[in-house]
Amino acid sequence: MSTTPVVPAPTGTGSPPVPDRASLPAARLLVLWAGLMLLLPSELVLPQIGSAGSPANLLGVGFLLWWVCAKLAGRVEAPINPMHVALAILVVVVLISFANGMVHGWTRPVDIRQPADAVYTFTPVSQAELFDKSMLGGMRGLITIGSWVGVALMVMDGLRSWREIDRLVSWVVWMSAVVAAIGIYQYFTGDNLARFIRVPGLSATYEIGTSISRSVLNRVSSTTTHPIEFCVVLTTIFPLAMHRALHPHAVGTLNKIVACYVPAGLIGLAIPMAVSRSGIVALAVVMIVLFSGWPNNRRIWVVVLAPPTAILMRSALPGLLGTIKALFSQGTSDPSVTARTADYGAVLEIYSAQPWFGRGAFTFIPQYYRALDNQILLNLVELGAIGLAASIWIFAVGYYLARYAKRHALSIERSHFGLALSAGILAMLITYVTFDAWGFAKAGAVTFFLLGLAGAARKLAHTPDDTRPAT
Repeated sequence: MSTTPVVPAPTGTGSPPVPDRASLPAARLLVLWAGLMLLLPSELVLPQIGSAGSPANLLGVGFLLWWVCAKLAGRVEAPINPMHVALAILVVVVLISFANGMVHGWTRPVDIRQPADAVYTFTPVSQAELFDKSMLGGMRGLITIGSWVGVALMVMDGLRSWREIDRLVSWVVWMSAVVAAIGIYQYFTGDNLARFIRVPGLSATYEIGTSISRSVLNRVSSTTTHPIEFCVVLTTIFPLAMHRALHPHAVGTLNKIVACYVPAGLIGLAIPMAVSRSGIVALAVVMIVLFSGWPNNRRIWVVVLAPPTAILMRSALPGLLGTIKALFSQGTSDPSVTARTADYGAVLEIYSAQPWFGRGAFTFIPQYYRALDNQILLNLVELGAIGLAASIWIFAVGYYLARYAKRHALSIERSHFGLALSAGILAMLITYVTFDAWGFAKAGAVTFFLLGLAGAARKLAHTPDDTRPAT
């Protein structure tokens, strides 16, 4: 996607068209966005805007405006595909739900609180305060979702070749490896290096780098807001890291190890250090999808290497695997599980008041209602039944497009990219049942980044690989 026309070569020269130097490189801007999104702590925002004012969010809004202007000017050459339609439906539903909330107002049932909530949340709240805060939350939701949609559109229509996709994915994988390395350091020391990251003009909404523990183990968060977000983000990017490791482009054995295997190894090592049930479930989904699509020889290697890997982790990281096992062996007696199941009755009562279009995204504020660790439930309340269907539909479309790219790819590498992408998308959808993904900036952004990649892969599915340089 470019905002300027292509300047044709002079007649008779036989040279191919040369892009105008004034054109903006979408791939490079997406690398910049990925760096702002992954490497900057989520707490750093522009104070004038608030929690929606992170640099990555603002750049995503710029992407959306750029795409709209380019589309109106006829500069977006990519044909409409199912992801465009799914995103358009979601945007329309989000706008309608916010308008529906403003028309009907926002109410707070007296029995919405739960005993585990902080004491200050039990204080009475006036209807005027609730309306004002809900309005601000809804506007924050419009900015945030608009930013995420802008990223998806930029990835889908701005990346024009497999080479650009490879470069962007490589940058994202390496940046994720840096996030993982910070998390590994935090696991062993209890100190989060993200607290030293400061950017002039940005202020923290709350303390950066706070460490929490579970069974005397440090749960890592790195540049994310919470260990669950850390684990989910890295897990859904992990299949892309595996793709880069299994299909390296670097020349020379040492370069391949450094450029491909090291990032995948760091990410894979850091995932269990979050000690998160959501992340482990997502990792299981990723491995099942990859395992089902891999050839038999690769499956055999996984089966052979899995036991010694577990033994090595048990020796090098004592207590970690046992703690993770306990997360699942406790079953419904675990407090985090019972807290989630207790949400259903109270939330369905609020949903029944506005069942079709809900009350507006980001208007179910935990401070005034209760914390919901379930994005599916949140979308049901905030966007209604139609909005929930639209938000699940974008996952279905993204998964379908990734599998389409896998089936129709012209090379083994491109087919494996579609497989890896479908694994990440399905794993992200599963985690929407276990935590409030849209309440975490990086988790929501990675969701729409993966969906945009699915649209780009579908667009280029029948396109041969670019000719690569020898070095």
